[in-house]
Amino acid sequence: MITCPQCGNANPDGAAFCDNCGASLKGVAAPAPAAPAAPAAPAAGAVCPACGAPVIPGEAFCEACGASLAGVQPAAPMAPMPPPPTPVAPPPTPVGAMVRCPACGADNPPGQAFCDACGAALAAPPVAPPVPPPFPPVGVRPRLVVAATGVQFDLGGKAEILVGREDPVSGVFPDVDLTPHGGEEGGVSRRHARVSLRGNQWLIEDLNSTNFTFVNNQKLNPNAPQPLKDGDQVRLGRVVLTFQTS
Repeated sequence: MITCPQCGNANPDGAAFCDNCGASLKGVAAPAPAAPAAPAAPAAGAVCPACGAPVIPGEAFCEACGASLAGVQPAAPMAPMPPPPTPVAPPPTPVGAMVRCPACGADNPPGQAFCDACGAALAAPPVAPPVPPPFPPVGVRPRLVVAATGVQFDLGGKAEILVGREDPVSGVFPDVDLTPHGGEEGGVSRRHARVSLRGNQWLIEDLNSTNFTFVNNQKLNPNAPQPLKDGDQVRLGRVVLTFQTS
């Protein structure tokens, strides 16, 4: 195409006058054809589209597979890895809460059962103080008195007293042995009754004897403790005793 120098109109090649304004086109040369644009050389960081190999900047063909590198764009830069999380230190243990090892003296965090330094136990389980057995008030000496002989059996110093007949063969040795006091003839069982103290109250309990236990002539049910008071009559079979506390 020939551009008119007068009006700028584009005219076909070989035209002598401008189709628009009639100006002479003699001597006006047609513009030289534009050279084709050279393919852009790959930039640094580009990879081959055929084999994925990294390419040298400025090369037109892949050194690995020979494929054309025209139009190859550089690989997108990788996003930087996020920094690792900063570790958070545990809060310091208050000094006052540390547990001192009784063996080596080292301080240990609270709640540990054994010392970090020597392995010794840090806390022994609490030991409950012994509970003394209940005893009657000072000056009161409870006793059983055999009515037929006047013999007295002191019940003080124990919370439970077994009453019956001694039998070494069976291994029965009662605290109050009525064998010398007509126990065998009077029908006293080897383990006839039990006298016990609960709080400040004395009780008597029939141990399922053969000939029963009576308090003031009232028959007791087996294994059912019955309160005793000063002056009560206690009968085991046919052996009569008196319970006294004064």
